[in-house]
Amino acid sequence: MVPPEENTDKEKKIASLEQQLNDLRQGLTVVTDYYTELAAVKKHQEAIAGIDSLARPLAEEDIEFEGIWKFHEERLVSDPSGTVTQDDMFNTFTAYCLAAGRAPVERDAFEFVLAMMENPHPVLDKGVWTGCNLKKPDHP
Repeated sequence: MVPPEENTDKEKKIASLEQQLNDLRQGLTVVTDYYTELAAVKKHQEAIAGIDSLARPLAEEDIEFEGIWKFHEERLVSDPSGTVTQDDMFNTFTAYCLAAGRAPVERDAFEFVLAMMENPHPVLDKGVWTGCNLKKPDHP
């Protein structure tokens, strides 16, 4: 028969080893959870990067054409009998953009977008924009 003292030592050692094993299992669970979350974050970041790569050119295009929209809103007024030469319209637009610190778009893009706008709806015919007039700038 094993002395009771030795039994107690073995039970303590077994309890200690069981506690260590339990701690290792908990640690393994924490590490597994961490890597699972890390993988999910990586997938999320890759998805965002993919969306950004698609959306960024659209946002840059919007910024590029924002100058046309603002020019239309701030510098054009509806005038059924109004006319502005094609050169005057583009030159005024270019000056407007430069004064605002933005690069003007190319002439073809400007004319295409401007022709699609409403209130006023300028119409380009034989080198003259009709249906609108240029407002004087609010500031010199």
